[in-house]
Amino acid sequence: MMKVHRNTKGFTLIELLIVIAIIGVLAAIAIPAYTGYTKRAKMGEVIHAMGAIKSSVSVYYSEAGATQDAANADTIRTIYGVDVPIGRAAFSYDAANRQITGDPVAALGVDGTLTLTASTDFKTWTWAGNGMDEAYVPKN
Repeated sequence: MMKVHRNTKGFTLIELLIVIAIIGVLAAIAIPAYTGYTKRAKMGEVIHAMGAIKSSVSVYYSEAGATQDAANADTIRTIYGVDVPIGRAAFSYDAANRQITGDPVAALGVDGTLTLTASTDFKTWTWAGNGMDEAYVPKN
């Protein structure tokens, strides 16, 4: 009787399809999570820039006893001496409300604005997101 030898090297089509299906499921889960992480990392840059503005405004207040409005990054640089990155968000400072605003929608695709509001003595600051997903707003 003759034995039939089969070539047992390699993978079957079913095995390859199962591997492709598993990779597809993992990619479907990982890609949305990755985009969320990248947006949060970019928002970290906006938060860091707002922290630098906060420090400068606090120092300016302690030295001058008052603060001035700054409508954009250029006036913030001129008045408070802070060089904020223009590419990530539009920054402004409202002296009457003691409020720093960062609007990251243009650069990051994040809806809403991020605000940092000072107490009357500029010792405590409060974060708030206006129309923004809470995942991007720092905890107070």
